[in-house]
Amino acid sequence: MKSKLFLLVICVGFFFACTSDDTEAITLNPIGGTWKLIDVSCECAPPNFQADHLWNFNLTQNAVTVTNVIDESLQILDSGTYSFVLNTNTITIESVVYDYYFEGEILFLADEPESDGPLMKFERQ
Repeated sequence: MKSKLFLLVICVGFFFACTSDDTEAITLNPIGGTWKLIDVSCECAPPNFQADHLWNFNLTQNAVTVTNVIDESLQILDSGTYSFVLNTNTITIESVVYDYYFEGEILFLADEPESDGPLMKFERQ
């Protein structure tokens, strides 16, 4: 009887100890996961455009997968997977350093928008 109880306690312990690495990584840094690019603004031509692209930030692999749902010439990155370096308030993708921040549920990535760089706005998917 004691061995069955011990086995039950061990099994329950394993059940509650197992968590998704992605879930834990997103909890530590909320940039992780899939985001829909909903707006890009910049001082370059054209000044503003709306897009339908998905960016999936995988924090365990330090890679972002970009899926451009609508094929258009106005896109920040071509569809594909890119490695990134994540710091406290910046993320470097393809040697471009973006500031990132959140306003409520919205993620912003900025590449010096005051100097014609893009300001990208994302919502979680």
